[in-house]
Amino acid sequence: MSRLKSAVRLLSLATEPREGFLRAARLGAQGVEIDASNGLKPRELSSTGRRELRTVAAGYQLKIAAVRAPLKRGLVCPEGMEARLEFLEAAIGLAVDIGAKVVVIEAGQVPDKPESSGGRALSASLAHLAPVAEKCGVAIALVTGLESAEVLVAALASYPAEVMGAALDPANWMVHGFDPCQELEHLAGRVRHVHARDARRSSPSRAALDIPLGEGDVPWPVLLAHLSVFGYEGYITIEDASSEPQAEAMAAAMPVLRNWLAAGRGM
Repeated sequence: MSRLKSAVRLLSLATEPREGFLRAARLGAQGVEIDASNGLKPRELSSTGRRELRTVAAGYQLKIAAVRAPLKRGLVCPEGMEARLEFLEAAIGLAVDIGAKVVVIEAGQVPDKPESSGGRALSASLAHLAPVAEKCGVAIALVTGLESAEVLVAALASYPAEVMGAALDPANWMVHGFDPCQELEHLAGRVRHVHARDARRSSPSRAALDIPLGEGDVPWPVLLAHLSVFGYEGYITIEDASSEPQAEAMAAAMPVLRNWLAAGRGM
């Protein structure tokens, strides 16, 4: 029986966290993904603010599924890496304080040549972050889509799956020419988090990703079944491609996701 859980990205619901929690609860979500940005930047959020965030979430019977740590230059660009690593360490600390077990990172396209400049930068970054995450009991999850799962798994091979894994984004794979089902086979036990949105098979673009959940080409019921077989029991997080809140789109997407999850539990 499937044990997958529903979640929603808070920033896709509202810019103000309290309003986002309220809307997530009204949608029937079980968890939320929080962006470590705006008013929730790790260095700006006090201990009191962190406790309040956790209390508000609990008041709505919501778990904090993950902390997303946005990076402008990823982990494959050597310039300015020290500041990004400091930010990610702070994001891991934030995750610990608010009860999240996963930190989601968009690392940039993982180079297929580890000896390249980008490959060395990524390797050094992961080597720096892995012991921090492991000590804190938090998993690092790199967003999929720009490279094949085989390339991503090779980059993570030196680390335990519980520490370094993937934030599965099948829609991102699809618009970059990959078959999500085939790619997922390579990831298996490396999946630490999942983003649920839809897409059309076409060139990468906002239009290709601006598709209501369930109306695109991503084979979500098949993917969810595979995730259950692989033993994944985490969150499936709906989100929107826009950087602005899309509360109506999330309200339409949640029933679709919940129906898929319910069907999986009945199998």
